[in-house]
This record gives sequence, structure tokens and C-alpha cells, in this order.
Amino acid sequence: MKKLLTVGLLVIAGSVSAAQYATVVGSQEVMGSRSIPSQSCSNVQVPVYGSAPSNGGVIGGVVDRTFGSTSGLVGAIVGGVVGSQVGGGSGKDWATAAGAVIGAQAGDARSRRHNQVIGYNTRTQCQQVVTNVQEVSGYHVTYEYNGMYFTKFMKYRPVMGSKAPVDINVR
Repeated sequence: MKKLLTVGLLVIAGSVSAAQYATVVGSQEVMGSRSIPSQSCSNVQVPVYGSAPSNGGVIGGVVDRTFGSTSGLVGAIVGGVVGSQVGGGSGKDWATAAGAVIGAQAGDARSRRHNQVIGYNTRTQCQQVVTNVQEVSGYHVTYEYNGMYFTKFMKYRPVMGSKAPVDINVR
């Protein structure tokens, strides 16, 4: 009976354990990379293309409104002269008018093909920019317990020499 009581007390005493602590003896930063997307915008000058207005004052303005351009006026004159060489009688009048209209359209079209920069507009131009940042992602922490050293990863840096509870299981 004494032996049974002694064995029972040893089993109960073995299953109850006091908290044990390990000491932090070192830590090393673990670096990680993180990408930060952003947008970079700037104002740029964009050319505006068109036909340059005539610099003939009031007459030039009338020419531009009537014939589209000075080239249109020249085309109307040349077309009218060429048209007047065709036909006779009232047909000659129709050929002259048709030549003037066709010449004006051809001259104006030629003028539009040679568009010039007539001004600038400001536009906002944006592009995606990715910045890679190196930062501490955690710490490899080294503990000492009964002359043995253990390492584990932690998100936060522990204080050197601090005590941390350990759970020792023998399997």
C-alpha cells in the first residue's frame, strides 16, 4: 500500500509542472519587399492642328469664310478659267461656274492636307508607377533554455534578456 501511494504521488507530481522560462539572447531582422503602386501625373502641351487663318484682314476673313482658305480662292479662279474654255453659249457659263466650284473645293482640300500647328492645349497625362520598398517583416529570435538554444520567427522585436514562457513536452 505504501508503494502504491508513493507511485501515485510521483505520477501526480510529474503531471503538475511549474512555469518555465527561456531568456532572449538574440534577434535578427528579416527584410521583406513590398510594392506600392501609385499614379504620377503631369501637364503636357499638345499641339492643335488646323488651317492657319488668312492674315489679309477683313478681306482675308471673307475669303476664309467663303472659300475655306486662300488656296480655295486660287482654286476657284483657276477652275473658273479652265471651265470658261469649255463649251459655248450658256453651256460655257455653266462650265465656268462648275469649274470655279470644283477648283475652290480642290484648293481648300489641298489647304487642309497641309494643316499647321495653330495652338496648344494643356492635357494631363498620367502613368502607373510602382515603387519597391524594403522593410522589416519580422525577426528571427534566439532563446536560451537550460543551455540549449532555440530560434523562432516573431513579428515584433523582443527585448534582449527578457524572459519568455516555454512549453517543454517530451515525446
